[in-house]
Amino acid sequence: MASAPHLRFSGSDARAEAVVLLLHGGMENHLSRVQAFDPAVLRLIPFGRSVVRASGGRIALASLRYAVRGWNGDSESPLPDALWALDQIGERFGTVSVGLVGHSMGGRVALRVGDHKAVRSVAALAPWLPPGEPIPALDDRTVLLAHGTADRTTDPRATDQLAVKLREEGVDVEQHEFIGGRHSMLFPAGVWHGMVAEFMVRTLLTQEPGASSS
Repeated sequence: MASAPHLRFSGSDARAEAVVLLLHGGMENHLSRVQAFDPAVLRLIPFGRSVVRASGGRIALASLRYAVRGWNGDSESPLPDALWALDQIGERFGTVSVGLVGHSMGGRVALRVGDHKAVRSVAALAPWLPPGEPIPALDDRTVLLAHGTADRTTDPRATDQLAVKLREEGVDVEQHEFIGGRHSMLFPAGVWHGMVAEFMVRTLLTQEPGASSS
């Protein structure tokens, strides 16, 4: 039996003004099923919790597990899974804005599907960006690129180059460099979590939690 992607929702559908989709990391080539306890999946849980908490519950959370762990060359295995997840969000929530949070391979996925009509903002964390990676036009989106300078799994220089390229194309890019930061985004983890939560609240909600209308 072939593996299938899995999507889990959390938060209140009734209160949701936007949705954040979590896109975990993976491997270059691997056809094994992604398990719920895979470290790449678990690493994104605190990011999601931080977003929901910072939004006061106004942002719902969708957590995707790809069907298989690898990118797998020309198969680009996670891309159809991510597009399927975006369609599922649309069916459940209607026309709400969506933010993408992707780490490593998930950052690559987020950038590649960031031109989906529902997506308003993209956070690519320590993204895997092979040479010649085709990034679609991300007009009218806000993009967050963050990388640790001591990352030995993915290349922070590729992230720097992408930031320059996107700005030249007129994309609204925010870039964060973590001096001495490694691929796990753990030291200090709270800074990474807070950065993403603040970014998603600011780019997805028309009025931030606690603000009063005049």
